[in-house]
Formats: sequence, C-alpha cells, structure tokens
Amino acid sequence: MQGCHKLENLPMEFGKLQSLEVLDLCECSELGCFRDSIVDLSQLETFRLRGCRKLENLPMEFGKLQSLVDFHFSSCSELRSLPESIVNLSLLKRGCHKLENLPLEFEKLQSLVDVDLSDCSELGSLPESIVDLSQLKSFRFQGCRKLESLPLEFGKLQSLVVFDLFECSKLGCLPDSIVDLSQLKTFRL
Repeated sequence: MQGCHKLENLPMEFGKLQSLEVLDLCECSELGCFRDSIVDLSQLETFRLRGCRKLENLPMEFGKLQSLVDFHFSSCSELRSLPESIVNLSLLKRGCHKLENLPLEFEKLQSLVDVDLSDCSELGSLPESIVDLSQLKSFRFQGCRKLESLPLEFGKLQSLVVFDLFECSKLGCLPDSIVDLSQLKTFRL
C-alpha cells in the first residue's frame, strides 16, 4: 500500500491477515493511527512506515509482533516515542525512527544490528543500557541536533563497524571508551 496518500486507517479486523509477512505503508501521509488488531499479525517480519507524517503512536502491545525483524519508520515526524513493549521484539534487527526518547530497556533488543536515528532532531540523550546491544554493527545519529552526550561505556559496542555523528551540533565530547571500538571502519563527525 506504499504511496496511498489518502489512507487514514486500516480496517478494524486487519489483524486477521495471519499469513501477512510484509506490510509496506511508506508515504501513507494521512495515516494517523493503527487499530489494536494490528498486533495480531503473528507472521509479520517487515513493517515499513517511512513518511507516515501524521502517525502519532503505535499500539501499546506492539511487542506482540514477535516475528518482526525489520521495522522502518523514518520521517514519521509526529511519532514521539515507542511503546515500552517494543523491547519484547527479540528478533528485531533493523529500526529507524524520529523520536524524542528511546525506551529505558532498549538493550533488550539483543538481535538489533542496525540503528538509524538520523534526523531525530528532538533526541537529546540515549539510555545508558544501549551499550549492551552486543550485535550492533551500524549506529547512525546524523542530524541529531539536540544530542548532547553518549554513554560513558560506549566502547562496549565491540561489533560496531559504522558510526555516524554528522551534524550533531550539541555533542560536546566523545567518551574515552570510544577508542575500544576495534571493529570500527566508518566514523563520521
């Protein structure tokens, strides 16, 4: 349904599509919310919401989407936070978003390999526990203009290969532990 610019909502019983594996709602610019039944899509592996500019929130029980591997929601400018239940998505490998904050237990996303927080212009800080994402290979903060600091133990992210801090104008200094990122291949300030 990518590019259905006038789509405002999905049918009440959309969750009955039990075999659905990919849901692409990119550029559905009028989509404002989801019915709670969406969390019943037990086979959903890929969920794309890029450019859903009116989307304000996700269902509280979003963490029930246990098969979700890829979740893309950049340029969702009204989406300010994620439900705490997102930390139950143990298979999640990729996520991108525009947020003010991350759930405190973000480290429970142990399979996460790619975090793209680019253009999260309201994101001011990261939870300390983010350094426990041991599988993380790529971390992008480009354009996070309110980000002031990184966790002191950031160097614990030993699998990190790509690290992008371009245009993080309020970032005052880097933690000393950053020199422990021995796998790092791309570093952009």
